[in-house]
Amino acid sequence: MSTAPNPPRPRGLTLLEVVVGLAILGLMAGAIYGIVSGSVASAADLSLIQTEDRRVETFLHRTRQALAHLPTGATLELKVLQNDPLRQEFILRNVPEAYIWGPQPRWQSPTLTLSPRSWDDSPPATPPPPSSLRGPSAPPPPQRLALSLSVADFYRTDPQGLPLPESPLQSRQGHQFLKPDTEGRFWLPLLPEVDRVEWRFYDPAKKLWLEVHPAARPPLVELLLFLPGRLIPLRAVFSTD
Repeated sequence: MSTAPNPPRPRGLTLLEVVVGLAILGLMAGAIYGIVSGSVASAADLSLIQTEDRRVETFLHRTRQALAHLPTGATLELKVLQNDPLRQEFILRNVPEAYIWGPQPRWQSPTLTLSPRSWDDSPPATPPPPSSLRGPSAPPPPQRLALSLSVADFYRTDPQGLPLPESPLQSRQGHQFLKPDTEGRFWLPLLPEVDRVEWRFYDPAKKLWLEVHPAARPPLVELLLFLPGRLIPLRAVFSTD
């Protein structure tokens, strides 16, 4: 009597095959994680760039509006605070509708100052050591700057010196986000991250662009905006006619 052959038994996985399978699974998981994390980082970087571009566009639009509609008696001035690197104050006087916002869009004390200011957590600037003491040390970290606006209306008072109810600040000491400088001025960041800001006035008589200028009404104002991570500065020219 013939008997049917026994079916072959399934062969178990060897240790080598298990190790190879786990290695392939690990490689696939690592690749998926890299793709997902790269996509998330790219989306975050793109969002930051778009936010920065919107801020810059809004600032340029407000600046163009302020300079294109200067009222009678308005003047512009450039002061140099530091030469290397260049650091200036751009002062607008008698321009009550420049950079306005809020329910009462008009400055009562229309003298506005634009200047790059150091962040509170920036390292203090220290003079370089003598050449004989310098070694092959790493350069100091760059200061974090914000193009900021100062106007007396940030702290409004009545004739008795008491803060008005509509005053944005209710104390001469400000608050945790807005502190006075050594001159008692408050600075509001308009562009929170800049490397350098340069202003120039065009002098039609000399046919020159000037980095320092007394109070006047130049026909053209030039702005060079150096932004972090960008090799070429953004250049804008504003007409005051």
